[in-house]
Amino acid sequence: MSRTAYISRAVLIHMAIPLTVLTLYFLSFYFFLSWVITEYTVYVNGIFVGYACGYCLTLAAVSYLIFFVIFKATKGNKLMFEDSIEKVRAIDFILVLLPLTPVVQYILNNQDILSPAGSLWILAVFVVFSTLFVIGIPALLGIVGRTKMLRRFGIAGSTTTLMFSGVAFTFMITNMASFSAIYHWFQEGNLVIQLGIFSAICLAGRLLYSKQIGRKFTYFFVIIFFIAGIAFQIVPHNSSETPPVNIDSSNKLAELVDSRKPLSTPNIYLLVYDAYVPNEAMLGYGIDNSAQEEYLEALGFKLYPHAYSVGSDSIATMSLVLQASTEYYGNVREGVSGNGIVQNLLKSFGYETYGIFQDDYFFQGINSSYGFTFPKAAFSTWKLLVKAIFMGEFRFDVKFAQPSREQFVEYKLSVFKNLPNKLRFVYVHDYLPGHSQNSGACLPDETELYRERLIRANDQMKQDVETIIQNDPGAIIIVAGDHGPYLTKNCIETAGDYDISEISRLDILDRFGTFLAIKWPTEDFSRYDDITVLQDIFPVIFAYLFKDATFLYAEVEPVTLQSLVISGAQVKNGIIYGGINDGEPLFVK
Repeated sequence: MSRTAYISRAVLIHMAIPLTVLTLYFLSFYFFLSWVITEYTVYVNGIFVGYACGYCLTLAAVSYLIFFVIFKATKGNKLMFEDSIEKVRAIDFILVLLPLTPVVQYILNNQDILSPAGSLWILAVFVVFSTLFVIGIPALLGIVGRTKMLRRFGIAGSTTTLMFSGVAFTFMITNMASFSAIYHWFQEGNLVIQLGIFSAICLAGRLLYSKQIGRKFTYFFVIIFFIAGIAFQIVPHNSSETPPVNIDSSNKLAELVDSRKPLSTPNIYLLVYDAYVPNEAMLGYGIDNSAQEEYLEALGFKLYPHAYSVGSDSIATMSLVLQASTEYYGNVREGVSGNGIVQNLLKSFGYETYGIFQDDYFFQGINSSYGFTFPKAAFSTWKLLVKAIFMGEFRFDVKFAQPSREQFVEYKLSVFKNLPNKLRFVYVHDYLPGHSQNSGACLPDETELYRERLIRANDQMKQDVETIIQNDPGAIIIVAGDHGPYLTKNCIETAGDYDISEISRLDILDRFGTFLAIKWPTEDFSRYDDITVLQDIFPVIFAYLFKDATFLYAEVEPVTLQSLVISGAQVKNGIIYGGINDGEPLFVK
């Protein structure tokens, strides 16, 4: 075969055919995403496959043009491909482990919300997905390409290139969520980085595989990569996640209650508005929310402008509030899911418990223990994780199936209006105003978006408290935020991006600050009114119910946890330790 004919064959086998197949991969996956993910129009994998499809199509067209130009120049030199036929080997299934590595990491990292069956379902979905593109399609095309009629087109000679194209394609899809976290992508990634990684996998795999020793090294590398990925998730390492649980610890609040019954039993409403902070923090964003605080004071609420949380996310904050402790006593969702110390003590006093949420996030993987729950568990958590992986980003607002906001509001207002004969404890968690998108990079209008959501949250808060006061005037009404909105620095935890010396008072308030206002039924609450952190709420409320100040001994140590959220700084008893304002009070107004 002449040199020009050889070049023509190489262009067809290793460029034109694989690029054509890749174009079909990207195009089919783009339509698959459009079919599966209907409530989002922009997300990282969707943008990636859309652009990649266009680039592959262009390169495929150029490759075919080059091929036909050379082919014509050789005057139709015979290009039979018997000597370049390739087959998929059984040992090539090892390559599937590469795109499965991030999937296994996701599964191990989410065991708190996944059941064993859910974990297996996720693994099964991506085993099928990866095997299809890494082994299935290349093997099928190789078989078809070896037929006498199609052998002339060299499809069978493209098998190995197609196989590594599939490896790169599936790895990019499954690992994109990790890339989004590393590079702080939200909705759209960096195409140069994405295509660079994709091309490197294709080329490195194809070149190494062409030699026997390189093939063995490829298998060895994939196996080591897979094992290392699993080991990284299993071996304990420093994290900003919630601290280890201690299920053997006894709870001070439960010990103080013992077998006693409270002297006063008003209904209790815990209304939490996500990422709602006191006005001192609001002013740091350039927002003045004093009118809302004055409104609550006019209704008889007592404001606690210096309260903060020991946790910096919804689960950590609210589970510890409802455990009246810094211990989780099992699953980190135990408290928020209805099986907390507080709910169980109130049940023993004759209270019915209500958990009203916008979705089932607070009891994923554990089920609800409230007497009345909204909504019911409407979907399997594993499906939510599969969806997030396919989207290419673990966005905080990823939902699979949930009631509309209108249904959520309608249900909670109906609960407020319809009083049963029994005592009630009602915990409502509203997602307004909500925090930033948590990609690790603030949007240009992040604060303005928060301002707009805050207006909606304030209107909803007014409707909520007015409805309760009108229908249940003797109740204890707690209005609170759970953590800050994450609007400063990188709009997420600062460890790794900012040194502790760069952390300011506002950065800490922005993550651990919590709004708190309580409407007490009688004025004697002042005898027990001693709240430093949000987790002190129920020791103080129980002191009021029992008319016994000894319950204040159940208050938690006012030290912030999850210190990596603010690069290692902490707040202890209202004083900042570390950062620009080291040694100063967290609140100065």
